[in-house]
Amino acid sequence: MFLLVLFVSVFNIVSGLQCTNNCSMIYSMNQPLTIPSDCHYISSSRCSVKLVFWYDRGHYVITFPGDILYDHTIGDNRHFIMIETAINRFFSYDINHVCRDKDDCARYFAEEKILEMTQRLFNISNIYSDLQRILYRNSTSSSQDLACFDTTDVIRQCAVSGMIGSCQIIDDLVKYKLHRRSCQRSTHESASVNIYDSGSFAMMTVKCNRMLCNGPLTVEAVKKILHRYNITNIHGRLPGNSSHISIKFDLFILTLFLSFQLK
Repeated sequence: MFLLVLFVSVFNIVSGLQCTNNCSMIYSMNQPLTIPSDCHYISSSRCSVKLVFWYDRGHYVITFPGDILYDHTIGDNRHFIMIETAINRFFSYDINHVCRDKDDCARYFAEEKILEMTQRLFNISNIYSDLQRILYRNSTSSSQDLACFDTTDVIRQCAVSGMIGSCQIIDDLVKYKLHRRSCQRSTHESASVNIYDSGSFAMMTVKCNRMLCNGPLTVEAVKKILHRYNITNIHGRLPGNSSHISIKFDLFILTLFLSFQLK
């Protein structure tokens, strides 16, 4: 009887959550979250929310996507920052969160996270300036003579006629090693830092247009700058995910079930 009650309760929790659904809002950084009356609820096995903080523009966007396809391999809490320092500069911080512990858990998470993230004050102009010093060369000739390292440490010419080149380096923040080095070609200049962090998987991607700039010294310099401005820890990890361990709910239930079966 106990097992029957347990699994009925678990089923109700997993399959019957009430979640804010298909709703998106934009607020300035000094505005708290308020859910409009035209936002509806959906019954789902999990709730989700996407937050995008545009620190250079002074606002944030919150989206409740509702019932989504779920991939258990990518984690329940994913953070992603993008800092572009070249021509069209911007600084955005994305958070994607999935939960299933109570009704509208994504909204409760969003309220707490918005309060935390909007209180984080960044000196945007100084961040751009410090990153530009190591990533960006503002010159019309920079794209014509740019050379980059590849993954095997071979120096290769990056620029080609009609295309703007940039050196790229991808650093594995979990395994503490360089993942890939290459030349990227585009129609526009880019000198940027991107970090994706889901707890068990984390990568930093750096693009630069200085000669042979995609080396380990550049990555370490970027990490020091981001840490100095309290964007990451000293290893380049984003707050809240560097020590995050995701415990799968279905595995917990299976373990609980087996424990009762063996008694």
